[in-house]
Amino acid sequence: MTKRIVMTVCAVFALLLTFPLGAQTRRPDLSGKKIIVADANSTHHLNLYVAFEKGLFKKRGLEVEIQQTNSGVAAVVGGEADIVFNCPTGVITPIARGQNIIIIGQVKIPCTSVLVVPIASPVKNPGDLKDLQLAGLSTTCCAVIAIRDTLRSDYRTEFELVSLAPGAALAALEAGSVKGAILEEPFVAEALLLKDAAGKPKYKTIFDGHSDANGDGVTDKNLAGENPPCRTINANTNFVRDRLGDAKAFIEAIDEADKLILRNPVARDIVAIAQKYVPNVSRQAIVNSNPKLGFTIHLATTQLIGYAQALVNQKTIDRNPGERIFAPEFKGITW
Repeated sequence: MTKRIVMTVCAVFALLLTFPLGAQTRRPDLSGKKIIVADANSTHHLNLYVAFEKGLFKKRGLEVEIQQTNSGVAAVVGGEADIVFNCPTGVITPIARGQNIIIIGQVKIPCTSVLVVPIASPVKNPGDLKDLQLAGLSTTCCAVIAIRDTLRSDYRTEFELVSLAPGAALAALEAGSVKGAILEEPFVAEALLLKDAAGKPKYKTIFDGHSDANGDGVTDKNLAGENPPCRTINANTNFVRDRLGDAKAFIEAIDEADKLILRNPVARDIVAIAQKYVPNVSRQAIVNSNPKLGFTIHLATTQLIGYAQALVNQKTIDRNPGERIFAPEFKGITW
């Protein structure tokens, strides 16, 4: 018995010499190649930054490089990058056209884009938006699509869109050149922090499921819908096919980052990471907006397919691809 115990101890000791405690070994399903993420700075991509800064990719044996660009979808389609976090409507279009990109996971739910107007705005009801100039990112922005569709179907109302990036849209609102702006966080939070000469708030949100624009004591309907999905994680189709282990490990790291953020979205280290990657936004705006960012990897398939139909309705694409916008390799994982 003593001899057997000694042999067992020796065997365990030999294993520890070969695989010391704490050592990381690359998973056999990983390619060993670097993952290139084409990224446009946004607090909506905070889970990407947290996964990178907290070593959650390295923990899984992944080498990830984040490249800053405003042409992320094109870079992924062309194979210069592997992954991009993007508004799904900007990805559904190339998918419908047969290009090399596919949705593999959700970034966050809900979309936090809402309509921001001056405190003294005469807009009290959705019908009052008729023919008004409103700033917004683009005609294919998820929030713009959702709000426009609701106004058309429920109120027979149409507004005029002035396509501007969030910072420029807020500037246009400040200049009075538009009557309102469809802004996303943290620019909504930034707008709500602005004060007039008397120290009173200059702006408010309306028709977002929380406000009361006409003061009748009834909460406004959210024109963008109930919990509309926001950005998605999208990958080059060849990357998914040839490096599926890498893609799955990447999603695992993002899922861990999501849980870390949701535990305390205003923790000092989480806010500091957001400020590092999005330095043009104030710390207070980040603190105010982070709790609204519902990070999740799980795809809102029905609503995303609905976005595809909206693109068909506005003749951006010819037909709705349906579930073909989602990578089948991730069925049971993210959808």
